[in-house]
Amino acid sequence: YTAGAIRSIAFGLPAPILDGNVKRVLARLDDIAEPIDRAETERHLWDRAAALVDRDQPGRFNQAFMELGSLVCRPRHPDCPPCPVRDFCLAYTRGTQDQRPVRTPRKRIPHYHVAAGVIWHRTDPDRFLIAQRPAQGMLGGLWEFPGGKQDPGESLPQTLARELREALRIEVDVGQKLTEVKHAFSHFRITLHAFHARHLSGEPQTIGMDDWRWVTVDEAEAFPMAKRDRAILASLRMGERAR
Repeated sequence: YTAGAIRSIAFGLPAPILDGNVKRVLARLDDIAEPIDRAETERHLWDRAAALVDRDQPGRFNQAFMELGSLVCRPRHPDCPPCPVRDFCLAYTRGTQDQRPVRTPRKRIPHYHVAAGVIWHRTDPDRFLIAQRPAQGMLGGLWEFPGGKQDPGESLPQTLARELREALRIEVDVGQKLTEVKHAFSHFRITLHAFHARHLSGEPQTIGMDDWRWVTVDEAEAFPMAKRDRAILASLRMGERAR
């Protein structure tokens, strides 16, 4: 787009421009039903823009083309009655102008709810459990407040109790919610719900984790953690603990 603008406006060369406004006008002129963000459609739009550009006054033509898209052929509710190219517009003729241009629908990003536990030691009230994620996989080797993803029909406290039973072979009494942390990865989003929990029984096992430790808040600072678990640790340090 920038190169075409410089060549046509600054140097008077018959170079096409293809910004968002021009794409929209062309998509309506030709009533293009394919998504304009596809490579093959964009190639067609470049060819059409090149064929239409005025050879004598390319700069003025391109500026007028962009203004037509900006002021008249708007993204929503195009102002068709005064449009100077209305008689040549296939979308206007067919009544599809409000449906053009078409874009590829964005993929819906999955959103998961995850329960994590601040699991307090039975006999040492200043220590809680952290676990090390397996070396292979996402966030491999980092330490975390253990827990897992919520299953359908499950409450978050039920999720936490089940995950700890499966991954560490311990039983807990899930208590008050401590905090909530939202985090986005490239292909999914999570809301992490952190709960206080009291360790009832079972020696932690490394079934779904590589290691585990009972630590104080100060000791936990030395362990490498993801940002979301640092947020839970910060909540503990701020005195939000309620057991």
